Amino acid sequence: MLLLSRLPRPWKAWLRAQYAEAERWYVRAFRSYGADELAACLRSLGVRPGDTVMLHSAFGSRYGFRGTIDDLTRVFLDAIAPGGNLLMVSLPYRSSTLDYLSTLKCFDVRKTPSMMGLVSEYFRRRAGVLRSLNPSHPVLAHGPDAESIVAGHEDCLYPCGPGTPFEKLAALDGRAIFFNVPFATFTFFHHLEHLVSAEMPFPLYTDRPLEVPVIDWQGQPRTVRTYAFSREAIRRRRFEVLERELRRRGLIRGCRVGASRLEMVRVRDTVECAREMMRRGQHFHDFEEARR
Repeated sequence: MLLLSRLPRPWKAWLRAQYAEAERWYVRAFRSYGADELAACLRSLGVRPGDTVMLHSAFGSRYGFRGTIDDLTRVFLDAIAPGGNLLMVSLPYRSSTLDYLSTLKCFDVRKTPSMMGLVSEYFRRRAGVLRSLNPSHPVLAHGPDAESIVAGHEDCLYPCGPGTPFEKLAALDGRAIFFNVPFATFTFFHHLEHLVSAEMPFPLYTDRPLEVPVIDWQGQPRTVRTYAFSREAIRRRRFEVLERELRRRGLIRGCRVGASRLEMVRVRDTVECAREMMRRGQHFHDFEEARR
C-alpha cells in the first residue's frame, strides 16, 4: 500500500482501470446470472403476485446481471404481477433535504431527474409510472394502486408522514427490497422517525414549513408547503441501532444470486419494531446529548 501511494497519479489511474476490467471479466465468467435466476431469488425471499414493493437498487456490470436496466425492471414487475405495485424513491438531490430545499428554484415533477441511481431514473421515464408531487421525497409508482399511492403527497406537510406514499406502503403491507445497496438506503426510516417524533427531546423538523415552487403534471406552477428535517435530527440519527435490532429479530431476509445481494423487510414489521423499541427506551437517535 505504501508503494502504491507513491506512484504517479496516471499510474494509479491505469492500475485502477486494470483492476476494474479484471473484476468485470471475473464476474462475467463466473458470477453472472439472468432474469430467471433473479426471479427465483425473489420467490425465495417471499415476493408474490399482488405484493407492493419499494425497490432500492444499484445497477452495474460488477453485479453480474446479464441484461439491461429494462430487463432488470421487468423481472421485478413480473414478480409482483398481476395486481402488484412497484415503488421507488426519486429524490432529486444528494445533500440534506434542508440544503436542497433552501436553494431550490423549482421542482418539476415531469422533468427533474432522480438522483437515486440508474434504475430509479430509468423507472421515472418509463411509460405508466407516476410520480408524487413532493419536492423533497417524491415517490415513483407503477401498478393498479399507483394513482392512489402518489395522490395528495403535495398536501402533506411532513414529507414521509401521514397521508404520504410511505404511510400507504405500510397500509398495503408492502415490502422494501434492497438490490446491491446497503440496508441504510431504507427511505421508510423517515416514516419511522415521524411515528416516534413526539417522544424525541429535540425537533425532528424545521420550525416552519418551507414554501417550495413546483411544476405539476399539467405543467402548471404552484407552491408546496413542506417541513424539512432539522439539522439536529440529522446529526443525531443512529440508523445502525434500528438495523441491528431488525437483524436480531430476524426480520431482514436475504439471498444471493451471482455477484448480487438482495435483502427484504416487511415495512409493518419495522413499524412495530420501532414502536417497541421506543416503549423500552431504546432509541435510534442520540437522546443523551439533548438531556445533558
